[in-house]
Amino acid sequence: MGERCPKKIYRKRKGRDEDKFRSSAAWQRKREQVKQRDKYLCRLCLDEGKPLNGNSYNYTSLSVHHIEPLCEDWERRLEEDNLITLCPWHHELAESGKVSRERLHILAQSEPLCKNTAAKMKVIDTLDNNIPPPK
Repeated sequence: MGERCPKKIYRKRKGRDEDKFRSSAAWQRKREQVKQRDKYLCRLCLDEGKPLNGNSYNYTSLSVHHIEPLCEDWERRLEEDNLITLCPWHHELAESGKVSRERLHILAQSEPLCKNTAAKMKVIDTLDNNIPPPK
């Protein structure tokens, strides 16, 4: 009793720790803190100076990306400089490696500033008027 059958194929349950972590209260709190730090804006859209749709920044469907993936560096899962707010488009680019981790780390460690003056004014106006981003 309690022995494993040598002929049966046992599969390791992949992602189990990551799944537990993503539903934890600690992650929920940290994710919200990072979105607040990043002013509820995609940091790559902001850095490029233009929103993807050309009109306004995406305040919805934002996610917090682990720059160093959980499977590679579990210890950094809640470190602010390893987390960045991204829109779905830029999140996919970051996940596929089309945006360098170095660039993402630099952005995560800096103030969220916009390079494009007109776009910057839209963001400042929104923030100055205390207009909360849609949820």
